[in-house]
Amino acid sequence: MMTSKERLWRIFRGEDVDRPAFKLWGLSIGQSMMAPAYRPVYERALELTDIMEEIYSPLNVFFGSDPQCKIWWEDKPLEGTEWVDRYTYYQIGDRTLRSIFRYSTIGSPGYDMEHMIKEPEDLKALLSVPYKPYPIDTDLYYRAVEKVGDKGLVMFGLDHAAYAVCRKIGSERFALMCIDDRDLIKEAVYTYAKRIRDHVKAVLDTGIRPIFSWVGPELIIPPLVRMDEFEEFVFEVDKPLCDLIHDAGGYVWVHCHGRVGKLLKRFAEMGVDVLNPIEPPPQGDVTLKEAVELVGNSMGLEGNIEMASLQLSRPEELKEQIRQAVEEGSQSKRFILGPTAGYMEYPLPTEQYIQNLMVYLEYGYECVSKVKY
Repeated sequence: MMTSKERLWRIFRGEDVDRPAFKLWGLSIGQSMMAPAYRPVYERALELTDIMEEIYSPLNVFFGSDPQCKIWWEDKPLEGTEWVDRYTYYQIGDRTLRSIFRYSTIGSPGYDMEHMIKEPEDLKALLSVPYKPYPIDTDLYYRAVEKVGDKGLVMFGLDHAAYAVCRKIGSERFALMCIDDRDLIKEAVYTYAKRIRDHVKAVLDTGIRPIFSWVGPELIIPPLVRMDEFEEFVFEVDKPLCDLIHDAGGYVWVHCHGRVGKLLKRFAEMGVDVLNPIEPPPQGDVTLKEAVELVGNSMGLEGNIEMASLQLSRPEELKEQIRQAVEEGSQSKRFILGPTAGYMEYPLPTEQYIQNLMVYLEYGYECVSKVKY
């Protein structure tokens, strides 16, 4: 049998493996527990799964390492609740921008209540801020590689240019500005894309040849925007980045929720080595069987156990979904069985959720172990 490290690297390289890989998204060696109930899940996952750690070197595509504008914030608790609204202000020249983020004091997922960019002049102001990149810090990467050892591999996390713009504007306004202010959106995406490429070049200059990872294309796909936006602001921007990484001997992992059926070939042509999480219908629009038929072994496929199934399904239903996913996904020799989101993102997990996570670990491992290539 291969080690987890060997298996995962060979999946990224498109080489023969002994069986599909098996992942619990969000697992990190030595991580703290959001709730005590997660402890047995964490410990069993360390024994059974192929670990994919993710680390970062500082990167802020908007303000760089030396923000040359005034930034301040104030917190406004919502009385009698776990929620706090954080008002953040950005003084750029004579223009003050504001965003509001509602965060939880117990770790629940937060909400953007008000985005920074509300009109074209706001985006122009943000683009006017001088930019100085952070120096590359490789210590976290080398420490993570040593920590993970043969249990898996380490990915080097990046921002995504179009996602960076979208999350400062919001999906609805972004879609409208792609029509009404397209040249400005393009300027912003291409500005941040260059900063990301420069960051990657700086990482590669240290001698590291890692797997680079990013999330974000899911906000630049139909029905949130048109295919025109995916082609211009994802494919045409990300392909040169993938080429840069591949030419240097690195690899690419990309996360994109949603209806990716008609995008799978484009991601493969872009140079994505593994695409996550290939959601099943109805959240997604393509089964694993169809996905494998579309891309074969030209791109690795990671997924596709829906998080809602882990939260709500009966054990028998969950097992059937796992069995079917492994049966269909293993027709590709580049398949990684995994959930569609991180396992420890809920501060108050239900007993059913914890039990289903254990079912996923035990039965998922059993299923992938039966596959012999």
